[in-house]
Amino acid sequence: MTPRPREHIAHIQPYEWEAMAGDVAAAAGIPEADVVRFDTNTAPWPPVAWERTVLDLPRLPANEYPHPSNEPLRSLLARRLGVAADQVVVTCGADEALFLVASAYLGPGRSAVVADPSFSMFRVVTESVGGGLRKVAVDENWDMPLEATLEAVREPTVGVVWLCSPNNPTGRLLSAELVEAVLAAAPNAVVAVDEAYAEISGQSLATLVLGAPNAVLVRTFSKGYGLAGARVGYLAGPLELTRTIETVRLPQNMTAFGIAAACRALEDQVGLAERVAEIVEERERLDRELRRRGWELVPSAANFVLGRPPRPAADVSAWLQGAGLIVRSYPGHPRLNDWLRMTVRAPNEDDRLLARLDAARY
Repeated sequence: MTPRPREHIAHIQPYEWEAMAGDVAAAAGIPEADVVRFDTNTAPWPPVAWERTVLDLPRLPANEYPHPSNEPLRSLLARRLGVAADQVVVTCGADEALFLVASAYLGPGRSAVVADPSFSMFRVVTESVGGGLRKVAVDENWDMPLEATLEAVREPTVGVVWLCSPNNPTGRLLSAELVEAVLAAAPNAVVAVDEAYAEISGQSLATLVLGAPNAVLVRTFSKGYGLAGARVGYLAGPLELTRTIETVRLPQNMTAFGIAAACRALEDQVGLAERVAEIVEERERLDRELRRRGWELVPSAANFVLGRPPRPAADVSAWLQGAGLIVRSYPGHPRLNDWLRMTVRAPNEDDRLLARLDAARY
């Protein structure tokens, strides 16, 4: 007899990826190195402070386990946020932070509230622990509607409210007024505010979130700092919540390399500011160029743009992929079926995308 997983596991829809780079390269007849992923929202340049990180590598004690609380990174983050060290939990990317919140505060009989559309990992971690999902459709401006959101979070079964600012895939920022109202309306739920793109947007709800007894702030080094491959994230909140979340965090969840790379990146705020300025400048150029080609764009505060092309999105996606350019598509989604999300890459890579659009034969 085959072992059977818990009932809810069989119904989980895995996180969805676009095609793998190797498959796209083979189909396009190009080297895999020439494939550009416009679908992952990662940086096209080396990470912030990368040269200093590389110099650190020979001295890393890779033969030993890292500090059990991931020091010194935890304390550096705490000082930047103005909280105690044990109010910070360092995680293997922001994804682990989300999973830890779900593990501690969701499960069968409990539900989470999330905007629709929003980051699909919210759904994945909720379903993985057996929780239900209550979706709140964004309004005509792609923002969370206040009254519908408050109605959803007041449901007694709600254990977590997933909020994302800037939201993925829209790039829209949440208002402080909405977050304040949610915090007040759901005192018994954990309000998790994902600010994965905060460094790029230049705007944060950290002060509001960290001052609340029922909220956690979730961030990552993957986006602004460009350390997606190192897998470093963190969450911060009141002691009652972070101590609970620490109890479900697996020991030794980080690598010595990831901790060292994040520490170096965090120290280089000048380098981060220069990187962000490049991203924002290129985002504005890409926005202008796509609009000039007849695209409808949602104003974005992140390192990506969400746009509706003048031709069917599926055709455009396939045409771009034929040249090794992978964009994020949303087939079957009632609001996003006709839209594509594209990461802001380096100017020469964005120019490849624009040139391929101009050469369209579909």
